[in-house]
Amino acid sequence: MRFLRGFFIAIFTALVGCVLAFFVGDYLTRLAHVPEMEGQRGMTIVFLCAPLGILAGLIIGIISSVLVERRGLAGFLIAQGWSLLIVCAIAALVAGVPYLLSDKPPKIDGKRLEFEFELRASSTFKTPEQPDGYSIRVSLYTDNRQSRFAFIDWNAIRKDAEHITIPGTVPLLTHSKTRSLLASIGNEPAASQFIELKIPPVPTKQDETWSEWIFATQRADLTPVPEAEQFAARYRVRTAD
Repeated sequence: MRFLRGFFIAIFTALVGCVLAFFVGDYLTRLAHVPEMEGQRGMTIVFLCAPLGILAGLIIGIISSVLVERRGLAGFLIAQGWSLLIVCAIAALVAGVPYLLSDKPPKIDGKRLEFEFELRASSTFKTPEQPDGYSIRVSLYTDNRQSRFAFIDWNAIRKDAEHITIPGTVPLLTHSKTRSLLASIGNEPAASQFIELKIPPVPTKQDETWSEWIFATQRADLTPVPEAEQFAARYRVRTAD
């Protein structure tokens, strides 16, 4: 009977640990700005966080069952209660400590900030009429690491004889010392260009005004961009709605 009790306690605790691991993993991967690109964040949750939650639940359930010597239904409930309490406490610590130590999003007047930009390219670049997440891609790099893809406002894209102007936004989540945009139009790797930004780690109200147009200087492979092919961008910060 003690074997069956330990088995059921371990399985149920492992199930609870798996569920908690999904929520904690989702929170921690967002906190750590794990990229969404190619499902990196989702795979981290499914293939790393969930198995760890299951393993922790199994171990805690087995140990609780062994340490609680009382028999019968009361002993089962006590052992199960202790195992669930310990799993929940560990989940709270795993989520809470990184939050306390993490870099919080910058704010102005207590409100979170968004980075708003307008990307300008030659009208020779072809864009589809309907929204397409592959033909136009803009991501924000913070401290030389990709942090988040930007939202592209397809309805506000403007075209004239010389240029196409693509507006978008992306949340500012850290007090990063360096920030840059990686903009891609089309499916060719050579079409991706870096645009260096001059946003301070702690933006102020002065940064809510539009910047001058800044031109890309290098491609994604760090080779120079010919002047005739350079993307340009202007930007500002604004409080999130």
